Amino acid sequence: MKPVLEPGGSGAARMHGGQWMRGRKFNADELQAMLLWFMREAPAHGYELAKRFGELSHGYYTPSPGALYPALSQLEARGLARFELAGKRKIHRITAAGFEHLQADAERIELLFATLRHAAKKMLWLSHVNESEAAASDATGWLPEFVRARQALRRALASRGEPGHAEQRRLAAILQRAARDIRQGSPAGDPAAGDPAAGDPTGHPVHDSADQASKDSSDQYRNCHDD
Repeated sequence: MKPVLEPGGSGAARMHGGQWMRGRKFNADELQAMLLWFMREAPAHGYELAKRFGELSHGYYTPSPGALYPALSQLEARGLARFELAGKRKIHRITAAGFEHLQADAERIELLFATLRHAAKKMLWLSHVNESEAAASDATGWLPEFVRARQALRRALASRGEPGHAEQRRLAAILQRAARDIRQGSPAGDPAAGDPAAGDPTGHPVHDSADQASKDSSDQYRNCHDD
């Protein structure tokens, strides 16, 4: 089943008509930013970094080796990451410049992870809703009325056809008010909400500094796949 997303998302991932397109979900620059954020959590080899995408998205998205390793090479060329050899493996670590880049790019990275989380939940909902809305709600945490409200908004906008400028301005004002109300209702500093001020749009705990991130021993990865 193809993932169906609501139009009007962050625009970060490759979408068309409210659906994720086949092929790469993120462009090279977006993938590099997300990899850098995962390295902030802990240094890792390439296979482990790919697994983190799968874990976050409930198996929905894992970058292919053809996308992953060129992105890692680009991060190294830009001085944002470095690698160390541990046997036959490369352990990729974020640099001080990488931390500065993340701080400057936090808002965009939050949108990237929000897009991925939403796509994963949408697929999870679709895979359970044929059983029952209750099962889909249990799997995703989405209330049926929340999903129906989003669908109603999408249908309402589609029903307007090709509105004139005056109507477009009226609709824009309504949507802007709704967006402000939604943002104001977000729990401040909530990591699960993807607040960059809380440190991690993935909802995972992270280290406070590059030194702490670099303390993880490569022995953690001894039994993992080769890079």
